[in-house]
Amino acid sequence: MSSPARPELIFDHVGLVVQDLTSGFANVCSLLPIVAATRVYDDQVLGVSVQFLRDAGGVMFELIAPLGDNSPVAKIAASGRGVLNQIAYRVGNLAAAADYFRARGATPTGAAKPAIAFDGAPVQFFLTKEFVVVELIESEGASREFVPV
Repeated sequence: MSSPARPELIFDHVGLVVQDLTSGFANVCSLLPIVAATRVYDDQVLGVSVQFLRDAGGVMFELIAPLGDNSPVAKIAASGRGVLNQIAYRVGNLAAAADYFRARGATPTGAAKPAIAFDGAPVQFFLTKEFVVVELIESEGASREFVPV
């Protein structure tokens, strides 16, 4: 039996865990050439508050802060380790992409869940053999609105 073919993976963003969005925003903007940002998204289902930033080269960053003590990123934010948390890709079919990742030894960290920042599109996270977290987003593109900073 052959393993699934690699789905089309379209780069979306790099996720950075911060203790809180206000100081994380100030720190990242003072260091990197950030030119635009979105509003803050508080996602009770995922247990995080997020904000997207875009740099002068068009690279998108997602600041991820814990939303409550039971947030999946609370320990990372408190420890300051693993703050380069994820690399995210958009996919056309999350189930097929998930099969592809599992067939290559990546472990899902949980079930797919709807994400407010992606208009309710399902997202799922995988831990690769190299301990890189990859977020898969079933979305043709996000409708996030950026404003200049």
